[in-house]
Amino acid sequence: MATLSDLVTAVSAVTGLPEATVFAYGRFARQAGLIQQKGRGRSAAAMSIGDAANILIAIAATGVTKEAGKVIETFRSLRNGRFYDFVGGGISPIPPIDWLKQIGIAPDDFPGTHGFKIQGKFGRFFEFFIESTLNGDLANLFKPIPVAEISDDLWKTWKRDKSPCLKDSMDELVKKGLITPTPVTDLQFGEDINVEVRFSRLVPAVEIEFLRMWDSPQTVYLITFGPERGAQSRAPHDMRLIATITQHVVAAAGLVVSDMTKASAVRSYKPMDGLFWNQFQAQREDQDAKRG
Repeated sequence: MATLSDLVTAVSAVTGLPEATVFAYGRFARQAGLIQQKGRGRSAAAMSIGDAANILIAIAATGVTKEAGKVIETFRSLRNGRFYDFVGGGISPIPPIDWLKQIGIAPDDFPGTHGFKIQGKFGRFFEFFIESTLNGDLANLFKPIPVAEISDDLWKTWKRDKSPCLKDSMDELVKKGLITPTPVTDLQFGEDINVEVRFSRLVPAVEIEFLRMWDSPQTVYLITFGPERGAQSRAPHDMRLIATITQHVVAAAGLVVSDMTKASAVRSYKPMDGLFWNQFQAQREDQDAKRG
């Protein structure tokens, strides 16, 4: 059973924030009734996915610990969720839509867009996102998407020889067979692919960006929550304060509250890397089963 102390230890380990600071966020969130509370020691409340979501929202959405309760409520209530596909239906037309259907989506009726509206509030979506990190759904989103990078040695050779390949796009290089996409079973979060969850503090909004390495980092999907299009902030400004967490931070909190690892273990990143490795290896098992 993971307690608030365990959750604090894990979040501190993967974000670099001092444990005392993370605990302060948790304490103010608990006072606001947004973190479970039952007792102390062995009788302390067991943390849930919802508690993990709330403490991650708090640390990312404000730099002031005593504002934890307020910002959790504000960000959990964000609506106007939208999903955008930037790689095109030819590569991966179904998986993201099937994934989002679990929480409800509808075609975006805003003129000039081709995305989807996400039903409900950000709080529920963020819990769903944490669960997807643990159950493999997040990894599954990347499995149909080619990932590739030109090695330093090959780039140097082409540059030395003034190769015409230097002018080719990655799509052309892959099509010609000069670059081979990374096998699904070798994909690594943080290297070949990445998910960045960005919290805008001044105008409450969230962007979840799904990135692949395609010679350089390239956005494949984007999910946004925030003010309605065209809405003006109360005080227009040119300053942005953004806090970003990745799939490793999300997975660390989720693993601990789900009793899948000890809080002290996430500091090495091995539990998260092991989780993702197993999820991508499942693709090989599926392929072997089909061949067999």
